[in-house]
Amino acid sequence: MINSNQEFKKKNTLRYNEYYDTQEIFDWLYNKSKRNENFYKLYELIISRENILLAYRTIKSNRGSTTRGSNPYTIKDIKKWSEKEIIDYVRKRLENYNPQPVRRIFIPKHNGKMRPLGIPTIEDRIIQQCIKQVLEPICEAKFYDYSYGFRPNRSAKHAISRCYHLMQRADLHYVVDIDIKGFFDNVNHGKLLKQIYALGIRDKRVISIISKMLKCEVIGEGIQNKGTPQGGILSPLLSNIVLNELDWWIDSQFFGHPTKHKYSCQLAQSTALKKSNLKEMYIVRYADDFKIFCRNYQTACKVKIAVTKWLKERLKLDISDEKSKITNLKNNYSEYLGLKMKVHRKGIKVYSNGRQKEKFVVKSMMSNKAVNRLINNLKMQIKTIQHSEKPKYEIAKLNQMIFGYHNYYDSATHVCKSFHIIEYKVMKCMKNRLKELKTSNGSRNKVIEKNYGESKAIKYYCGTAVIPIAYIKTRPPMQFKIKTCNYTEEGRELVHDYLKMTLSSRIADMMRISNVDNSVEYNDNRISVFSAQNGQCAITKRILRTFDFHCHHKIPKFLGGDDSYQNLIILYRPVHALIHATKEETIEKWLNQLALSKDQLEKVNKLRKLCNLKEITQIEE
Repeated sequence: MINSNQEFKKKNTLRYNEYYDTQEIFDWLYNKSKRNENFYKLYELIISRENILLAYRTIKSNRGSTTRGSNPYTIKDIKKWSEKEIIDYVRKRLENYNPQPVRRIFIPKHNGKMRPLGIPTIEDRIIQQCIKQVLEPICEAKFYDYSYGFRPNRSAKHAISRCYHLMQRADLHYVVDIDIKGFFDNVNHGKLLKQIYALGIRDKRVISIISKMLKCEVIGEGIQNKGTPQGGILSPLLSNIVLNELDWWIDSQFFGHPTKHKYSCQLAQSTALKKSNLKEMYIVRYADDFKIFCRNYQTACKVKIAVTKWLKERLKLDISDEKSKITNLKNNYSEYLGLKMKVHRKGIKVYSNGRQKEKFVVKSMMSNKAVNRLINNLKMQIKTIQHSEKPKYEIAKLNQMIFGYHNYYDSATHVCKSFHIIEYKVMKCMKNRLKELKTSNGSRNKVIEKNYGESKAIKYYCGTAVIPIAYIKTRPPMQFKIKTCNYTEEGRELVHDYLKMTLSSRIADMMRISNVDNSVEYNDNRISVFSAQNGQCAITKRILRTFDFHCHHKIPKFLGGDDSYQNLIILYRPVHALIHATKEETIEKWLNQLALSKDQLEKVNKLRKLCNLKEITQIEE
């Protein structure tokens, strides 16, 4: 149960699993993988009705769902399909799967170069999501604890926090940076398929489908013989499978090295390992961007040579000699995920045995590249505001940008210094370009009031508050809790609160008895509406059983309504009948049965008005 003082926790991914009753299956896959068992019948799970509908819901919630691939279709077209049509389509495609060509686009990178993205068709994205949902719990059970990119519940801030810990608490002041040349474009397909097999995924049909996805044709470039195209739904998971082997190999060199004696805690084991001749090293990885922390320069040199050789021999990957280097963190900054970090002396550390040692603490700030990128981005948005016909909309967009930057970079210890530089350069631009839009006061939304209400630097343009760029303070990033996991009861409790048991069971019944001839969008959204209304009638607040309710279109389809979430409402059956009733005797019958209050009748009349029906003027005695 949740106390009234507790914040309600909700993870969309886990809520969707509840809606489609798939969590138990995913937990089973995870636990079986933890026991190092193999999987030979995953195809049946991939093409199951629940998994396909879950994939549809996940993809439609993705911001990229309205982006087309090599054909003209987007999620807007798929929404019109019936539930039966989408299920039959996915199953038929997978019987003899051949991916549709991928559309290539290029987006600018931070260094001024262009990054190639491969955009699959919306149909292939749904199919890839079906596969990802089944493979992810198996892979999560085998992935290394300290890799953070493209994994559930993990973020760049967790990687930054781990770096801080190794630098400040573990006193590891030498870091090896390895830059893999064009990682996503050079993944060896044969090696990747062997790694998938080694994880216990032994279903030949699934491996065959993945192999075809990897070799998918890219328009204008032909069939690909290597690489995992960035932009695909499955690509991030596959890239983690490739580098997971590197994670565990580095772990085996020190932290995971077997010891003669079994230790009751990690601290005792770590102390024993430090007394050995093993080279101390720890990896922190976010996607293909990783750092290896070492105790001294000699170890760092050996690690750099060994990792370079291992990547070439085991994964067929080359490194960039210009970008790969060793950094002494006492003297120089090392850049990672938009920050630059080092350590500096701060007093003396005194141990329990009386021994003294210099104390070093982390000093971090935004990297120079990140500062320049933010300045350019904000200036571009200010220019957009200047020439926009709807400046208020663009000002709101500017606020979103600033708020997002604050949330990401506030883990830097000297973040204020970086943002004062940004503000100094951006405010000049704002003052010159937006002087005609400036007002003496205006409105603040809830986000600005809550997070920046105490600031005296808030300025107003077009009567709208603009977030002060330099109003930011450091928030030390929290370390990732290893127990957090989407596939264990204990792990889910840290990030997610379940629906009440009775509501959850009724939603599961709804999902199982849906009308397959209705659009997939309608069947999916009515579950969301039922959950949002806590299984109650929107008018009477009556607790509804599975066969007690109807899902009503506020604006009927014949009047231009659709199956969108905003146009649906869950009603008690008699209330729904009353809304559509036209005969006086029928209206009287339902009014007598329902005994509605004045407020309830007003709500009924609002819905009747949307249906172009006459309002009910009074409650009959």
